[in-house]
Amino acid sequence: MRKNLSLSFLSGSALPLALVCQLAAPCAHGLEHSLPEAGEKTAATTPTVSLAAANLAQLASDYRAAADDLSWARYATYLRDLLALPQFVSAEPAQIIAANPSLSEFKVKVSETGIGNFRIWSFPRIVESHAVIFQTPARTTAVPLPQTVAFREARIVGLATAPVAAALKPGAAKGAHHPPVHAPVHPPVHPLVHAATGPKSLVLIGADRNSGNLWFKGFQLVEGMPEATELFSSLPAFFTQNVTGKATFSGNDIVLTIQPPVVRKEKVEEEKPVGVVKDTVSKPVAAASSAGYKVVLKFVAGKYTLSGHMPDDAPFSVALSFAQAVAGARPELAKSWLVDSKLVSIPKYLGLFGRVSPPMRLVAMSNAAGSSRYRLVTSSKDDLIIEVGRILQPGRLKGQLAIRALFIAPPDAIAQRLSGTMVLPGGTPAAAAAANPANAKPKN
Repeated sequence: MRKNLSLSFLSGSALPLALVCQLAAPCAHGLEHSLPEAGEKTAATTPTVSLAAANLAQLASDYRAAADDLSWARYATYLRDLLALPQFVSAEPAQIIAANPSLSEFKVKVSETGIGNFRIWSFPRIVESHAVIFQTPARTTAVPLPQTVAFREARIVGLATAPVAAALKPGAAKGAHHPPVHAPVHPPVHPLVHAATGPKSLVLIGADRNSGNLWFKGFQLVEGMPEATELFSSLPAFFTQNVTGKATFSGNDIVLTIQPPVVRKEKVEEEKPVGVVKDTVSKPVAAASSAGYKVVLKFVAGKYTLSGHMPDDAPFSVALSFAQAVAGARPELAKSWLVDSKLVSIPKYLGLFGRVSPPMRLVAMSNAAGSSRYRLVTSSKDDLIIEVGRILQPGRLKGQLAIRALFIAPPDAIAQRLSGTMVLPGGTPAAAAAANPANAKPKN
């Protein structure tokens, strides 16, 4: 009956109005339920595009049989081409990995870059892997790495952080305002070069598999992705060639925890072992000089600049106030910050009380075991490491901040190059008292 009704409308024939209303009412009433059923039927009969790649599995098998640069290059090149296909661009990385077990076997790492579906696919544990795959909605590119470098982190940085991913999604151009036909035609540019936000660059951080030295590199997001040499041109070569530790992104900035290189000595001096001192109870105290230093590479005007990490928290205030009391030759004030007042003998042994020249600097180190550590760079034979933490012993001072330990450590080349807070003698007692947080100052 419905079929005949449709034909009658198409042919232009007329039906009585009462009959039309009688037939149309049940159709409209059942429309809400009939459409989902039809949709479900269509979805069931339409095959889902598979993300499993048989050729990738075979190339993985070839690599297992003969693990060398050539077999891995074939595997990585095929994966790069796969990730450029529309179904792989729109799929979630977890779906692609689940459909291709070799990716999990080879410990693939998928890193977000901070913008949309722009991702880095890498294999840090594969020694034959000398490139990362940069996947974007527009194109997929293999970015080469040095032979011994393993990839760690990536981010797209620019002069501004306005989101542009929405303009790059498939189908986003629909409904967009097109220029008139007579408008001049300009050559296409990379989708991330946006007039409102300025040029952007892809920044990669890696590490040498043998030495652990950090590696930094920037690439312009234009055709061919040439190196963005200006990104790190303001940094000393020391920080791009001989720095070990951890590096993470904080927005456009790079936060480093620099670890001093491990120096192995065949013979240790018996008179004063490196990093070991004896306190007032003749119990050896080892200085963990490998705690590292906090450094921030600030992204300013399209370049990274070196700046010391200047914490303004209470532990830093404690360490700075103690150092100022030492430099000002006020041992009684310095003792007020110590859990054990006898520890004051350590800076006395180093000759730091009232020392005028050269000026000392306080450099933040990485935290260790719930405490904060700072190095007082003396520019002399030895430095002083200050450990600040909460008082754990029961009593009215429990939970307050104090200096729990002091260590003697040999000079460190990295600390010599870091900017820090200058520690100068001659401060007035009132200024020293103002620098001390009242709720953190313990009294012995």
